[in-house]
Amino acid sequence: MRKYSLILVTGTRGFVGQSLVPLLIEHGHVVRCLSQSMLEHECRDNVAQEDLMVVNMEDPSAIRQAMVGVDTIVHLASAQCYGGWKQLMEVDYRGTRQLLTAAKEMGVRRFVYPSHLGSGRSSAYPILKTKGVVEEFVRKSGVPFTIIRSSAIFGPNDQFTNTLALLMRSIPAIFPRPGSGKSVRQPIWIGDYADCVTRLISDNRFANETIDIGGPEFLTVDRMLKSIMEVVGIRRLLISVPVVQMRWIVFVLRKVLRTSSITSNWIDYVSRDCNCEINSVQRYFGIRPIQFDQSIGYLANK
Repeated sequence: MRKYSLILVTGTRGFVGQSLVPLLIEHGHVVRCLSQSMLEHECRDNVAQEDLMVVNMEDPSAIRQAMVGVDTIVHLASAQCYGGWKQLMEVDYRGTRQLLTAAKEMGVRRFVYPSHLGSGRSSAYPILKTKGVVEEFVRKSGVPFTIIRSSAIFGPNDQFTNTLALLMRSIPAIFPRPGSGKSVRQPIWIGDYADCVTRLISDNRFANETIDIGGPEFLTVDRMLKSIMEVVGIRRLLISVPVVQMRWIVFVLRKVLRTSSITSNWIDYVSRDCNCEINSVQRYFGIRPIQFDQSIGYLANK
């Protein structure tokens, strides 16, 4: 077991970052937040001013400077919630490559990369394909790494359950969902996920390993939709829509609702199976993860 002294975190304004940064600090770590804009510093209230670093990602020397004294990097920054293939490759692949190049030069001891279950270079889904390509680069980078692949992460301010609730409120009487609704997922609560990441940082068992984690139950998409409807207090008839047609529906909804949280990536996310060993979190970390129905009360006001 080893306690790292300084952790560099990217993507701190995102859903995971907002939960992870305070937990890392609570566990005694010093956190340095890295972004390309001061406006992105959601962690500014949690860390010392000197550890808020605005860096031009096109400047290798600036990236190296941000890594002075850093033991571990947790690379959360991603375009998965808003980007298409081009943005995914620019932010996820190119950005990761630039960080790893600097990390190797600066002697960073661990690079933690969050990914998705089912990621692979040959995947037909843009997110999973991009993540798979990046995973390969991480493994070959020469920097000690841990890749943590998970199923859907849910919690307040996520773009998974909140998007579903928004869509169901916006569409009267029926709810079109991609595919049959029978795909199986293993949603994991954000608090449990952040706890897993915090623990693996201090545990050398996970050095140069890829681990798969998920929540404590296998749920179909329809089962999750019905749970969300119950919390939100609405009833909708679930109807199957082919994925191609669903992309057009999403395009229209983005324009009508004026929101960027609904993307074609979201369709890919709910139209496929995404699960792993049912007791993965408890086996790796000794954590008993929270069940889906016990944790989605935050949707009542959505």
